[in-house]
Amino acid sequence: MTEVIVADVDTGIDDALALLWLAGRHRAGECDLVVTTSAGNTTAAQAAGNSAEVLRLAGASEVPVTPGAERPRVLPLTTTPETHGPAGLGYWIPAAALTASSRPSSPADAVAAWEAAHPEKILVAGPATNLAWAVENSPDLLRSAQVVLMGGAFLYPGNTTPTAEWNAWSDPHALAYCLQNWPTGAPLPVLCPLNVTEQVVLTPDRLTDWVGVATEETGQFLDAALGFYLEFHESVGVGRVAQIHDLAAAMVLCGAVDVSLRDATVRVEADSDVLRGTTVADWTGGTAQGDGREPGDGDTGTGAVGPYWGRPANARILTGIAPSQVLDRFGEILGRL
Repeated sequence: MTEVIVADVDTGIDDALALLWLAGRHRAGECDLVVTTSAGNTTAAQAAGNSAEVLRLAGASEVPVTPGAERPRVLPLTTTPETHGPAGLGYWIPAAALTASSRPSSPADAVAAWEAAHPEKILVAGPATNLAWAVENSPDLLRSAQVVLMGGAFLYPGNTTPTAEWNAWSDPHALAYCLQNWPTGAPLPVLCPLNVTEQVVLTPDRLTDWVGVATEETGQFLDAALGFYLEFHESVGVGRVAQIHDLAAAMVLCGAVDVSLRDATVRVEADSDVLRGTTVADWTGGTAQGDGREPGDGDTGTGAVGPYWGRPANARILTGIAPSQVLDRFGEILGRL
């Protein structure tokens, strides 16, 4: 049977690339795709409309899109028009739209769509708001699914504050809740942090190559969306390039690229104004300051624990990826579309 993949997104520009790639796999019969949204880069409703537009461009309009959490778990919503454009897709204005519901959407709506789909894999490419609701209310769902999140930064400068990555900063309470309450028996979630995803760098020459193999309208979309993204990165001193985070996480989820992973106990700072969204890892197997050890009488879980906190791993962290493979795989899907 074809595996079912849920993409939980706050569709801005790099989410759109992840959706295009997953939609290509869906069209090829390699997966059945289901999309849900949360508020982050833009509102949950706008993210749903953006997702519908991307699926239309990919020729996969039949893929269901369900809006979810409209705000973070505790904090007020902050969106990022300066990064992703006024509607979330750079200079591209979506032609597709979802029929507006008469009631607000909620994380329960998103997770209900997950439950109906029975996914084997879940990509969380935005804040973890919907995922936290699933951890709290539907843990059995996660015991049969591998979850991969784009988020966090470990011993590395953040892209939102000096220490925090955007998704973790946007809803730190949700990510902290997930990691502290991960269901027993569920596969450990995989975190794809900023320090690795920032290695996946799109250049103008590569964009030209992508546009050349895409359909005419999809090529126009890539120019409009990624042109904005290149300008944004240039404006903040990165150069005329674009870092493609969510596409990398989607490929990690599907095992499409070479990666390295390492277990750790992860904590997320949720209550400090200065350190909000900061992610810290106590790596199992030890660090330069100490060796990992086996769990003692006071520990729970199985396997090695970190040398400082003495707690079992609650996540697997992406520590390496082949950036050129990510970019190549995306170009191959564009050709198939």
